[in-house]
Amino acid sequence: MFRVFHASAVLAVGFALALATTASGSPPGEEVERVVAVIRSPTATESNVVTLSKVEEEARIALVSRGAVLAATQPLDGAALKAGLEYLVDQTLLGEEAARLHVFEIDRADAVAELARFRAHFARLSEYDEFLARWDLSEGELEAVLRRTLRVKRYVESRASQAAEVPEGEVTAWLARHRAELGADDRPAVRARLIEERTVDEVKALARDLRSRAEVRLLGDVEGLAPSAARSGAN
Repeated sequence: MFRVFHASAVLAVGFALALATTASGSPPGEEVERVVAVIRSPTATESNVVTLSKVEEEARIALVSRGAVLAATQPLDGAALKAGLEYLVDQTLLGEEAARLHVFEIDRADAVAELARFRAHFARLSEYDEFLARWDLSEGELEAVLRRTLRVKRYVESRASQAAEVPEGEVTAWLARHRAELGADDRPAVRARLIEERTVDEVKALARDLRSRAEVRLLGDVEGLAPSAARSGAN
């Protein structure tokens, strides 16, 4: 069971749930899908309806992308799903903002490279194919998620680059406060740590600003859900 959702340095994350719907022709009361959020960015003409299975899909892709390959097959617990929804909300808003600004479009070569990097996390090609089949994902759908993720990454890194500059004085001051625990003056490591912290703070601020101008409705509490076995085809 995954109890921690490892976010990258360029994104903040989270999750929620609740509305059951049925497809026409389905027996009364049969749950087809859960709608867990509705997102509408400030300039969008239509809302994005987020389902539970979409959150699970995005969370698994994000985790595997970061090397947590067990997420390809293991159930996700409530904490991971909650983190997954927050991640997807931010990804959606940031992706739509980048598209509105017409910046950092991902070309075919970059998309193919991202797909290859994702595939390389699996020890065998058959495991990658099983991942797609288990979660009812086409390679085109996976590529679309990876394209958006890369575009968001480049966009937020560009926004955070100036904020992440760390003067020498701040490095010196940090070292003075923490020298006892470090035992050595590793200025490059301290600078890298401060840059990462500033980058995360800047990205969180950007996401908060977009959320404040968007309509984001989270429908219920996803943490209490029992982990799903999988969508169709899961064992």
